[in-house]
Amino acid sequence: MVPRYYQQESHDAVWDFLRTQSGSPLVVLPTGAGKSLVIAMLVEQARKFDARVIVLQHRKELIEQNAEKIQILLPGIKVGLNSAGLRRHSFDDDVICAGIQSVYQKAHEFGRRELIIVDEAHLLSDKTDSMYGKFLADIRVINPKARLTGLTATPFRTGEGPICGKNKLFQRICYEAQTGDLISQGCLCPITNKAATAEIDTSSIRMNKNEFVGAAVERAFDTDDNVQAACLEIVAKCHDRHSILCFASGVHHAESIADVLRGMTGETVGVVTGNTIPLERTAHLGNFRNGQLRWLVNCDVLTTGFDAPCIDAIAVLRATMSPGLFAQIVGRGLRKHESKTDCLVLDFGENIKRHGSLDDPEYGRASVSSRGDGEKQQADKNGRGKECFNCGIDVAANARACPDCGFVFPVNHDTRADEESALTGQPEPETWDVKSVSWTRHEKKKDPNAPPTLRMIYECHPEGITGNMMVEQISEWICIEHEGFAFRKAQLWWAERTDEEFPESVDVAIEALDRNVARHPSKITTQKDGRWKRIMSVEFTTDKPEIADAVSVSAFDVDFDDVPF
Repeated sequence: MVPRYYQQESHDAVWDFLRTQSGSPLVVLPTGAGKSLVIAMLVEQARKFDARVIVLQHRKELIEQNAEKIQILLPGIKVGLNSAGLRRHSFDDDVICAGIQSVYQKAHEFGRRELIIVDEAHLLSDKTDSMYGKFLADIRVINPKARLTGLTATPFRTGEGPICGKNKLFQRICYEAQTGDLISQGCLCPITNKAATAEIDTSSIRMNKNEFVGAAVERAFDTDDNVQAACLEIVAKCHDRHSILCFASGVHHAESIADVLRGMTGETVGVVTGNTIPLERTAHLGNFRNGQLRWLVNCDVLTTGFDAPCIDAIAVLRATMSPGLFAQIVGRGLRKHESKTDCLVLDFGENIKRHGSLDDPEYGRASVSSRGDGEKQQADKNGRGKECFNCGIDVAANARACPDCGFVFPVNHDTRADEESALTGQPEPETWDVKSVSWTRHEKKKDPNAPPTLRMIYECHPEGITGNMMVEQISEWICIEHEGFAFRKAQLWWAERTDEEFPESVDVAIEALDRNVARHPSKITTQKDGRWKRIMSVEFTTDKPEIADAVSVSAFDVDFDDVPF
């Protein structure tokens, strides 16, 4: 099982954080990006230190899914399960996947645990009397040096904001992969939105504590006229779709949708709600996954932990103020499958207008200022700076790029939806022919104590197009004298280009480049981000130096001098 680049990078970033910093790191990966494999890789590395691990989830489907991936990577050890829903109650195995509801009062029974991994970390509350809070407090009585790591697709909680911060369970996002990037790179399935003409006006639906009242939402959606209109549109726009998943506003609404779809199509329609008996639920989910069931309607059951890559259409017949919940719903269609080229999303609840595009790097991090017009307020209005995701230095809150390492901060994309627009508003990548390459030492003007960076400048023109009028300069910054993840990236960048030893400083790197020891790129592919272009991939005319293969292997596949526990 070979990890994708972002899975390896997220694994490396966690261990770099645990080794060099105190506190608890968070990894942010979109739904469908394979968090289970990252968890398995983290467990594999921990076992090299002889560390005992517990992986916490909130649903039995996730418990089984994570345990399966860990067992594949570590066939020589037993992965224990502790979940009332699975009727398993292991306490002694070196690696245990557990349901928080089953173990939050039993931390003392697990003995020594150096690493605690939490899946779906956005569900954790900062309150000490929560289930997670109680478990973590109790297990640290036995294991004072136990480290906590979390993974999530949505690093925020509705009404509370970011789940990372100085006084929170997680202090910092150590790695984040963007949905739009993974779609453009072919790692996730493209999402296509067609505006729902039968969209429900949600402006008058009653709210309570930052969310629509469930009963009020169901009353608005579950009328004969609204159900008929929505189903007619779903059937028409999904005529060429093979696996359609519908999200209803309530149990009665789900049954109403299923009845109307059966009448319109003459096909079998499965329904899964909290009232569905386990045997029937298992049958419906199995038949839907293997393609025997084309239609599946659910209510509050399949938002997390449901893996069906075949889904090629999602109908959202509900409204939510939670960007995290909406991201989880749409995320059911992000997984790739041989039977589909994209996933259609039909939004009947003004959710796209409310939250914006799923590929917006700031999706969910801003507070909603109105119910349905898509306007957002910036979460931070007090003029504070922000931290560069790449090199960790503080920069101005409105900075578009880090003046030290050149990292380009994400910008909001247009969130308006029309009849044929893609839900993801990410611009298409551009490929450039490289004419020449130059380099220089870059220093931060406002902070003479900040480490310098190596600035690479590529003179390019669009692929296949020549002429001086089309020449453009594209830069990237290599953090040779930094620490942490930026330094690791610099090491891999250097190894990809030359068989020289990694330079101890920017000046040494420039001296080596002046001796023409590095191969130059012939083509680069960039992703537009605001007015900047971020380099995504590079092509060379010469073969890759042999040393690069050795260095590109994770730097964390060997034991650290100081074990981070």
